Amino acid sequence: MKKIFLFVVLLFSVVNYSQELKKPNEGKALVYFVRSSSVGFLINFKYFDGDKFLGKFNHGSYLIYECDPGKHVFWARSENTSFIEAELESGKVYIVDSEPKMGAIKAAVRLVPFDTNPEHYKTPKKFERKKKNILESILKNKEYTISNEDLEEAKKEYESIIKKSTEKYNKLKGKGEEFVQVLPEMYYNN
Repeated sequence: MKKIFLFVVLLFSVVNYSQELKKPNEGKALVYFVRSSSVGFLINFKYFDGDKFLGKFNHGSYLIYECDPGKHVFWARSENTSFIEAELESGKVYIVDSEPKMGAIKAAVRLVPFDTNPEHYKTPKKFERKKKNILESILKNKEYTISNEDLEEAKKEYESIIKKSTEKYNKLKGKGEEFVQVLPEMYYNN
């Protein structure tokens, strides 16, 4: 009886990591913004593509953003601003993790692309752990969506933040700052 109970418990505790992620529409790319860590779980991070507000959410949600392929500057805002440059290919799915960091008043954010090449991790175990955490944050949580009405309202609300952050990015870029990259080959293959 104990063996059967243990088997049932194990069976239901296994998450199906082979579940496929959504695919982009023809001629588009798809980016998943996730929060795989629960640190600072109540703090909303705000997400942008250049001067376009994408949404805000805390731990327990993720955002799917369909966009044109090519170059993008994604950034997230909390106590700080984290920038990431992307070169996206048509028909591909990319994943960006939003890592919370200790801040002075609230959690800071750091955007980190999910590198799908296991050779870029110190050990295969670290790659598998990262992949598991990323996929769990998608499969166990809910997709964040924003209505067009709320999107328009937020656009006005964040107008000054967008202006200041865009100026900050351009200034840093002008000084030779190098940003984390989402490379075309970093796409997630179901």
